[in-house]
Amino acid sequence: MAAAAIRETDAHAIASAIIFREARLLDTGEWADWVAMYCEDAIYWVPAWLDEYTTTNDPDTQVSLLYHDARRGLEERIARIESRKSITALPLPRTVHQISNLEASEAGPEQIMCHAVFSVHVYDPRLAKEHLRHGRYRHTLRREGETWKIARKVITLVNDRVPTVLDFYSI
Repeated sequence: MAAAAIRETDAHAIASAIIFREARLLDTGEWADWVAMYCEDAIYWVPAWLDEYTTTNDPDTQVSLLYHDARRGLEERIARIESRKSITALPLPRTVHQISNLEASEAGPEQIMCHAVFSVHVYDPRLAKEHLRHGRYRHTLRREGETWKIARKVITLVNDRVPTVLDFYSI
């Protein structure tokens, strides 16, 4: 029993450090460090809602708000932002990610499953408007050597009627 409690405590500490660091890097625009937190084969998915109670469950056959099946897709989006050729990212909105109710459990010797809730405050300097996005995160973390990385991130937006551009930095 004591050994299991220690594993849960360790899993929570590891998950907290990773998820809170990810939020800080998104808020400060440190894209290279942020994307380096992801495994090469990481899944990044924001499913759409089918109705008031159910989200899509297959990104290959159903609509998603965002979907990348490897870190490469996130890197390509970052390259477009940094090229300053993406009209939707000029200037970038300012964000503050708040994460709470974090639960983490060991899913194997090299894997941690996490659930959390989030709010992202977004300020668009082009329009001088602000809005709030909120929902749930599900992370799967995987150990690669001595480093823990994000292998899968599923973001369920509770308020999915987005008044402006939806992108990785604003959810």
